[in-house]
Amino acid sequence: MIFMINVTNMMHSRTRRISRILIMLIILIIQITVQTTFAQSRESKGRILNQISSVPIRNDFAMVAARIYLGKDTAAAYRQLDTLLSRAYGDMFWMYGCAGLYYATGDRLRPEYKARICECWKHYTPYRGDTENHFLMYYGSLLLMAQAWPDLLDTDWFMGKSSKDIYDESKEYLDHWIDETVRNGQEEWDSPRYGYYYITPLALLAEYTKDKRMKHRFEMMLEYELASYAADYLNGSYCGAHSRVSDECAIDPHAAEIETYGNYFFDESGGAARLDTLSAKCPDIAFAAMTSFQCPKIIRNIANDRDSAYEQFSLKRGRQMLRYLDKWSSTDSSYDSEYHAPVYKYDYMTKDYCLGSMQGGIIQPIQQQSWSLVFNSDKHHNIITGLNPYVSATELGMFFPEYPSFQLEKISGTKASYTSENKWEGGSPYEHIYQDKNVLVALYDLPDSEKYRHVDLLVPCPPFRSAFIRQGKNPGQLWLNFSLDSLHVYIYPLDSFEWLRDTTGVRLRTLVGFVVYCDPPDSVIRAIDSEHWYFEDDALVSNRTQTTIPMGETKPKRNDWLFHSPFLESKKGSGILTMHCKGETRVLDFN
Repeated sequence: MIFMINVTNMMHSRTRRISRILIMLIILIIQITVQTTFAQSRESKGRILNQISSVPIRNDFAMVAARIYLGKDTAAAYRQLDTLLSRAYGDMFWMYGCAGLYYATGDRLRPEYKARICECWKHYTPYRGDTENHFLMYYGSLLLMAQAWPDLLDTDWFMGKSSKDIYDESKEYLDHWIDETVRNGQEEWDSPRYGYYYITPLALLAEYTKDKRMKHRFEMMLEYELASYAADYLNGSYCGAHSRVSDECAIDPHAAEIETYGNYFFDESGGAARLDTLSAKCPDIAFAAMTSFQCPKIIRNIANDRDSAYEQFSLKRGRQMLRYLDKWSSTDSSYDSEYHAPVYKYDYMTKDYCLGSMQGGIIQPIQQQSWSLVFNSDKHHNIITGLNPYVSATELGMFFPEYPSFQLEKISGTKASYTSENKWEGGSPYEHIYQDKNVLVALYDLPDSEKYRHVDLLVPCPPFRSAFIRQGKNPGQLWLNFSLDSLHVYIYPLDSFEWLRDTTGVRLRTLVGFVVYCDPPDSVIRAIDSEHWYFEDDALVSNRTQTTIPMGETKPKRNDWLFHSPFLESKKGSGILTMHCKGETRVLDFN
C-alpha cells in the first residue's frame, strides 16, 4: 500500500513536471508569435509616422501629433500648434483633430499646451454639423475631452454644461448611433471621401475610452466599419455605389482618401506598397498608427480573398429627408422610418472587376454615385460609371433646411459642379437601375421640363484599349466593346448617342440609358459579333439564336438583411454581424 502510494506520487510528480514544461513551451511559442506580430505592427506604424512627419508640415493636427509623438522637428510642430489653437473658431473637424492630438501625444505634449487646449474648449464654440460623420466626430471628441477633464464645471465649457453632463450626453448619442447603424443600416454608407471620418474617430474612441463597456462597443464598431469596407475592396479601389463621393474619386477610385486606410489595414505588408503617396494624401492615418489597434486577420482576408466571384446584398439608409417625401418614388412600407429611404445595394465582385449598384433615385444630395464598374488595376481612372446630371431646388430642399430656391442660387459658391451638365456625381429621380451579376441596365425616363435631358457614361481613355463593334437592328444602335487586359466590357446604348471628349476619357451621351455587360460568355460574344438585336418583353434579344439579356429585372431585394454574402451576414434588427473567411468565423454582437 505504501509502495503503491509512493509510485503514484512519483507518477503525479513526473506528470506535473511534464505539464509545467509543456505550459512553458506553449507560453514561449505564444510570446514569440505575439512579439513577431507586434514587431511587424510597430514597424508598419513607424513607417507611416515617419513618412507623415517627413511631409512639409501644415496646419494639421495629425501632422503635428506625429512629430511630437516621434520627437521629430518639434519646434516646427509647436509653431503649427500655436496657429491651430489661436483661431477662435472651428468645427467638428477641429474638435476631432484636437482631441486626437491631446490623447495620442500623451505625456510628450508640453503641459502649457495641455492647459491651452483646455482653455480653447472653454471659449471656442465649434460647429456641430448636420450629418452622420459630423455627429460622430462632435460627440466622440466631447466624450474623450470630458473624460480627460472630468471635474470641470459648466462655466469651464463652451456649451455651458459640466463635464459629467457632457460625457453622459455624448455617451447616450454614441450608444444610439451604434445601435441604429448595426440594426437598421448606415446613413452615410461606403463613402470614399468621408469613410475615414468614421474609422479614425472610432480608432481614437476604441483606444482611449476608459469605460469598459463603451470601449468594447467602439472596438466592435471599428471592426464593423472595416469589415463593410473590406467586402467592397479590390486592390485599393472602393467599389460599388456610394452615398458620398467627391468630384475626383467619382471618376478615379485611386484618388479616394480612404484608400490610405485600406492599404494600411488590409495590405499584408502593413501599408508599405503605396505608403509614400498615400500617407501624404491623408495624414489623419497617423492617429490610427499611434493606437494599438490591429486589423483582425479575418477582415484582411475578406479584403484580399477574390479567388471566387461572389454577390453581396446590403441594406442601407438614405439621408434623412426634411421635405417633399412624396417625391421619393421607391418608398418601402416595411422600412422603419418614413424619413430615410431604403437603399438596396448589390455588388458582384470578381478578381478582375466589381460591378455594383443601388436601385436608383435620390437617396443622398449632390454626392451620390448610383453605380460603378471598377477594374482591378493600379492605373488611375479604372472605372466606368454613368448618370443623368439632375439639378433641382427640390433635391436640395429634400435634405437641407434652408429655403430651396435660395440654396440653388447659392450652391455654386460651395459646390460649383452641382449645376454642371458634365458632372459625374449625383442621383436622379428618373433613374432606374437593374443588375444581375455581370449585367447592369440603367434606364432614364426624362421629361421635357428637365434642364438636362441626357444621360452620360464615362469610359476611360488609353491605356484602356477600345474597339467598336457596329451591330444592331436599327441605325445608330451599336454594341461597344472595351478591353482592359483580358477583361472585356460590352456596352449597348439604348438610343442614338454621341461621343464627347472628357478630361479623363470619352463621354458617351444618350437619352434613354444603356446596358453594361462584363466579361460575357463566348456564346454571347459570338451573338454580339454576328447578330442583330431587338427589344421584346423588357429584354434585348438576338434575332437568330434568341440569346436574351434581361432588362428591368434584378436580384430580389433582401429587405431583412443588412449584409448577405459569403463573407458577411447580418439580419436587419439583430445587432449581430457574423464574418466568415477561410474557415474562420468572427461574431460582433452589439447586444
